[in-house]
Amino acid sequence: MQAAAIQEVLLATAGIQTVESVGVHPLAAGGLLVTARLGFGPSTPNGEVVALLEVARTEIRAIAPEASAVVLEPVVAGPRDDANPPTDVFVIRGAN
Repeated sequence: MQAAAIQEVLLATAGIQTVESVGVHPLAAGGLLVTARLGFGPSTPNGEVVALLEVARTEIRAIAPEASAVVLEPVVAGPRDDANPPTDVFVIRGAN
């Protein structure tokens, strides 16, 4: 249940194109370890990926405050095939 909620929050985060392998693991010392693979577009600058990973950590801790450790692995995402991709997938050019 908690993994599905975390996945939904991450998919709703602008700039994150895919979310794979969300795991929520109890730790022996208490708390939770949250892991996920987050997909970013191939042209996303590294600095933006780092900033988005911090946003993702903040979002995870907001929905799962008992998460004492969050491990996120950035990967290059393939194109999304869902019906409602985030708006940052589209490029709209204005006529100037």
